[in-house]
Amino acid sequence: MANGRQHDEPMYAQIAESVRRDIDAGRFQARARLPGSRSMAVALGVSRTVVLMAYDQLESEGYLESRSGSGTYVSVRRPARPADGTPPAAQDEAPGRLRLSRLAQRAVLPAPELDRPLPDGDVVDLAQPRVKSDPRSLKAWMHHLTALLRRRDTPDFPELQGVAGLRRAVAGYLSVERAIEVDPDDILIVSGAQQARDFIARVLLDEGDGVGVEEPCHWSVRHTYEAMGARVMPCPVGPDGIDIERHAAALEGVRLVNVSPSFQFPTGVVMPEERRRALLRWAGAHEACLVEDDFDCEHRFGVRSPPSLWSLDRRGRVIHVSSFARSMFPALQLGYMLVPRSLREQFLAVKWLADRGSMSMQQHVLAACIGSGQYLRDLRRIAHRLAPRHRALHDALRARLG
Repeated sequence: MANGRQHDEPMYAQIAESVRRDIDAGRFQARARLPGSRSMAVALGVSRTVVLMAYDQLESEGYLESRSGSGTYVSVRRPARPADGTPPAAQDEAPGRLRLSRLAQRAVLPAPELDRPLPDGDVVDLAQPRVKSDPRSLKAWMHHLTALLRRRDTPDFPELQGVAGLRRAVAGYLSVERAIEVDPDDILIVSGAQQARDFIARVLLDEGDGVGVEEPCHWSVRHTYEAMGARVMPCPVGPDGIDIERHAAALEGVRLVNVSPSFQFPTGVVMPEERRRALLRWAGAHEACLVEDDFDCEHRFGVRSPPSLWSLDRRGRVIHVSSFARSMFPALQLGYMLVPRSLREQFLAVKWLADRGSMSMQQHVLAACIGSGQYLRDLRRIAHRLAPRHRALHDALRARLG
């Protein structure tokens, strides 16, 4: 067997190719036992690990088979060598055109924000909000995480619907802070608002179904529904949010409408209660669902939000979505959905297909943060820190733009 050190390939690949040629040429017959890895390594002047890697490669290609306690043998049924001499594994690795689903063909990645050119001059980029982690929040998180790891009942596999303790903590928080009364069994813990939107699209939409979205809105909202093959109907946002009476004709036959009534992105508009009730009446009359995106609801300054759509709903038409990423720190990819009981089983079935349960350990730590009052204290402190920045931005915009 020739030693081909003159090649640029890794040594194990050179040895594998040399053995492969010997097998194809008949120098190693079927059922023949190859030299042991140690003796082969000594003969070639390489480490035994390199020889073992070469043997493993040839075994994965079907040239060799190993027998415990006996050695490595040439396979009786080995793969046919292509006419051009290319190893079968190399042919398998050659790029080819695979048939994609319609979803994969429509799905695209967002353009990186850092690659987007900014205009010349003194410019402040407000297109993509950033969150700066609070040191006290991180310290409290580490404290609760350490306490969890020291316990003897450290969690193992996650619960599909979400850790019961976290669902109870979220229900308590919503009752006190948002006047939203919800049973913990109606809460589904997810890996952020984007996963929630994906589940909603999968449960409620088929290709060609109509969806109403706010115009303008975050890119991910529109694209999630477009990727599922839905017809997206843009509804311009006015000073009081979406006017459902104005858009009723265009929304005829749509399956759902995605709105952010408590803090519309990017306008910041808060939808008044009268508009919310009109939206609910329309949804009930047209057998449509409303997705209430509770984006950034914790950070409001001088604006009192009316009752949520979920609180006003009496017909099970609202799916409420929120996330913890902007209220604590971005790396915390956890959120929750409030799901009508008539849809609970379908959402759980779709989540089982996706991930069998969001990150369990983070859920237990977050439940401890909320239960201890740390979460609310952090929110108050962050709001106090952000208030002067909000006033400065507000004053600057009023001075420049009127």
